[in-house]
Amino acid sequence: MNDWRMLCWQSLAAFLLWSGLLGGFLYYDANLAHKHVEELARKEARANFNKDQAFRLWATRHGGVYVPIDAQTPPNPALAHIAERDIQTPSGKKLTLMNPAYMLRQMMDEFGELYGIRGKITSFKLMNPNNAPDAWEAEAMHQFDLGVKEVFEFTDIDGEPYLRLMSAMPVQQGCLKCHGFQGYKVGEVRGGVGVSVPMRAYLDELNESIRQKCLAFGAIWLVGLCGILGLTRLGRRRLREKTEFAAQQRRQHLAVERANAELTHFANISAHHLMEPSRRLLSFAQRLRRRLEPRVQDEDTRLSLEYIEQGAVRLRDLIRDIERYLAAGMPRAAVQPSDPGLALAEVEQRLAARILDSGAQIETTALDAVCLDRPRLIDLFEVLLDNALIHVNTGVTPIVRISGARLPSAVRMRLEDNGPGIPEEYRERVFGVFERLAPNPLAGTGIGLAIARRIVESRNGRIWLEPSALGGTAVVFELPDGG
Repeated sequence: MNDWRMLCWQSLAAFLLWSGLLGGFLYYDANLAHKHVEELARKEARANFNKDQAFRLWATRHGGVYVPIDAQTPPNPALAHIAERDIQTPSGKKLTLMNPAYMLRQMMDEFGELYGIRGKITSFKLMNPNNAPDAWEAEAMHQFDLGVKEVFEFTDIDGEPYLRLMSAMPVQQGCLKCHGFQGYKVGEVRGGVGVSVPMRAYLDELNESIRQKCLAFGAIWLVGLCGILGLTRLGRRRLREKTEFAAQQRRQHLAVERANAELTHFANISAHHLMEPSRRLLSFAQRLRRRLEPRVQDEDTRLSLEYIEQGAVRLRDLIRDIERYLAAGMPRAAVQPSDPGLALAEVEQRLAARILDSGAQIETTALDAVCLDRPRLIDLFEVLLDNALIHVNTGVTPIVRISGARLPSAVRMRLEDNGPGIPEEYRERVFGVFERLAPNPLAGTGIGLAIARRIVESRNGRIWLEPSALGGTAVVFELPDGG
């Protein structure tokens, strides 16, 4: 269930991330397009202003021009103070002087009618009341006094979008001819020239561009969404397969556990039931050999009786070790710190006859408590000590030395002998069940070291073989602290 929820969250996160990423790119691209359109409009406004400025400077340098008087161009009342405002040609044609402002205003009006780009020249000291500034123009001219050279604004005029530009109009020497009486000096800001560029065509082009971008990004978004959905479906299928595989593994694991439990139970029951007949077999074989041996003169018969008794002993030991091996993986009492000295004392009692017969010397140093249940600790020492007493060098008194050491979080035990030793290439192999190096089938059951490893590893410990300082083999194991 957690995997399904995680897949849903991952799909949702991928969807949100993909949508946010594409949306961010679209917003950024649209913003760049909007800024590009605004910059184009600003350039057009400046271009028209520069055209008006060049025309005004040309007219100012020539001191204005004389044109025929008509209804559209009557004499300018604001120039009444100029002596030669109106003149007459030798043929009698009447002309009037058009100053640069008068000329520029007429040109702006006609240019606006033809191309839609409006213009205006204005000032706070007016000679023509029709040139009075509106609120925005007045605010722009106040900014000129602060050093600003040009002011832009995107606004609506008569319900249509426009870009307005107002630029400062400094006084030129030629301007004093008409405006000198107003107190202006060369270089002062006399007013401003405004240009209003219609934005409808720009905005239509911008909207179409954004629409095309939306379609393109939408197509890319759909492709990505299909990819996310496809990956989600693939993930669901794989998750379903994983869930089914896990369920199948659990079923197989349970089946194996049941089979192992049944097999272990069968082995335990079989060993338990076989132990009693094997003991009886050994007991009767010993009684039979003791009764018949004095009367039997035939050597083959005497050897047969010995073989029967040896076979019975081996059968008993084999069944006993099988029981120990089956029981080695599970505690048989509380897992707590146990005294190895007490366990070794009991083991020495059990093996007293063998120790006595071999004359073995058991050397034990002070041992730290190990965390293991007492029954298995006794089994562990018994199989290791028994193994050391079985494998001895002929004619040499067996010596077994048992020592221990405290580690930071474990106890290490070392049991070494002076036996024949085990070559390095076989030191791992001998921990297998029924793995023996001795050719004599009666030399141990071949299960002892397997029992020892099963006990130690059930406590997450480790066991290994290494050379002994006594010349034989050292069995070393570590048992961690804690229950």
